[in-house]
Amino acid sequence: MNTLPLPKRASVVIIGGGVQGLSVAFNLVERGQKDILVLDAGYWQGGASGRNGTLIRPGFASVPWTELFILTVDEWRSWSKRLGENVMFTQRGYSVVSEAEKSEAMLLEGLKVQQSLGVNSRMLSRREIDDLLPAINKARVRAVQHQPDGGVAPHHAVMKGLLAFCQRNGVDVRYRTKISGLERTGPRVSAVLAGDHRIEADCIVSCAGPNNPDIAAMAAVPLNGFGMRIEAMALEPTRPLIKPAIALIDSLAYFHQTARGEVVGGTEVPERPRMSLKVDVPVMANMAKVYLEMFPQLGEVRILRHWAGQFHASTDYAPLLGEHPDLKDLWFSAGWSYGFAGAPAAGRLLAEAIAKGRIDRRMKPFALDRFEKTGPIVEGGIVLA
Repeated sequence: MNTLPLPKRASVVIIGGGVQGLSVAFNLVERGQKDILVLDAGYWQGGASGRNGTLIRPGFASVPWTELFILTVDEWRSWSKRLGENVMFTQRGYSVVSEAEKSEAMLLEGLKVQQSLGVNSRMLSRREIDDLLPAINKARVRAVQHQPDGGVAPHHAVMKGLLAFCQRNGVDVRYRTKISGLERTGPRVSAVLAGDHRIEADCIVSCAGPNNPDIAAMAAVPLNGFGMRIEAMALEPTRPLIKPAIALIDSLAYFHQTARGEVVGGTEVPERPRMSLKVDVPVMANMAKVYLEMFPQLGEVRILRHWAGQFHASTDYAPLLGEHPDLKDLWFSAGWSYGFAGAPAAGRLLAEAIAKGRIDRRMKPFALDRFEKTGPIVEGGIVLA
């Protein structure tokens, strides 16, 4: 990592060195931007980018979400070639499982949206469910929507590839460097403070995950949303039981089986939103219960690891993408509930907006001031409590 003194000036300062921030830096480099500085208060992969489920799918239940994630899957496909590093994106498919009549209706309506936008998606027949999900408890399954273009990408490979590209291309990436303040000059943000060090910037992009509200507060501007904590766990390796990535929409669970045989994922338990990296036994018990009920063959498998992560969610759980309406040159990629999966699309759209001054139509619905102007985005296909 760079140990030289911090610069006094940068064209673009990106706050947050996770997958979101590095994706913005990578896309800016591709568009010819020079003099990019990335600052992160933590260590490499210490935030949500190293504490997520790594599942990726193109189709949801609403047009804005589906259009955004069609783009993100297209970007995932090209990342290994463009980065010159293997991000190990594997399109093994993504199955969304319904256990109730209401969620089945949502999947059927979402299928219409997806197919109208060109997503390769279909409802599986009972025979196809037997073939694709042979180990699942069929008595609990009402319907399955399958998206063959979905899949997974391990966060360690993705982060390694992004950081290597940025470092090769002159992006100054600094971890263990905490932001202490932002300066405003008239109608725009003009500088970042890191301790006593001042860095002038033409543009500042906040990709700070759970700390995005703190960055907004430093600039004295509002930011919709609240902090949340999620938990996940990994089971000991076992023989292949689960082919695609899976979301159990009613059980609020999502997981996949790695190449090593570990089943990795989590379940959401309704609780008061709070910020903590401490894990809870009740959450672990709920996850074990879901696994046992839906995949009985996992009953004898032991838990290897259990961990928690934090993120900042908007009140409609959709991302907040774009320039802050109250302060010029301060941009956000915030409010994410699917931030790892959506990072390629967010990086591309923000980079195009910053470098070219062009706001893509797929980014417009996720504007920071949508709650006052167009209202929240209604999306029934997310797996959150």
